[in-house]
Amino acid sequence: MNNYYQSWNHWISQVMQQIQEQQQTIERLTQQVEHLQSQQHPNTVIEKIEYHFDQLKIETLEGTLQIGLTPNGTDGNILEDLYTPDTQKTETDPYLHELMQDGVPQYIDNYVNEYGLHLGDKHREHMIADINKQLPERFTFHQNQHPDLEPSAIVQKLHQEVRHSVAQYFTSKEGENFE
Repeated sequence: MNNYYQSWNHWISQVMQQIQEQQQTIERLTQQVEHLQSQQHPNTVIEKIEYHFDQLKIETLEGTLQIGLTPNGTDGNILEDLYTPDTQKTETDPYLHELMQDGVPQYIDNYVNEYGLHLGDKHREHMIADINKQLPERFTFHQNQHPDLEPSAIVQKLHQEVRHSVAQYFTSKEGENFE
């Protein structure tokens, strides 16, 4: 029986020693936390940053007008495309051709007339060229996404995209001069 009490005594003393060590660790960590909290940390304050774009002088503005028809991430060769000459696909769907020839200019003109905007001929031609440049790629994109769709159904989707993109473009540029 005496051996039984000794084993319990030994076990209790080990547990008490572990508790004391843990208590010391807790006290040490508490002191460290209090010390860190009492230190003054410099606060970083970023005040208002103003950009004065009106002070820039732009003599020539060149480039392609992007109005949102090309989906993000559809082609990883964007840089390559910038340095290769434009090559139109030789075979286009007749409905797509009709959209490019008649539909795109009509959607732009309808929006401009409906909202009483003044759109310069050069700006209009840039918009038409930019949209028409993107349409074959969009047609192929939809063909790959939905191989079961008829070409006429894909072109109907493109009609919707063009209408939406033209409206979105003009809405995002509200109040600007379109000369």
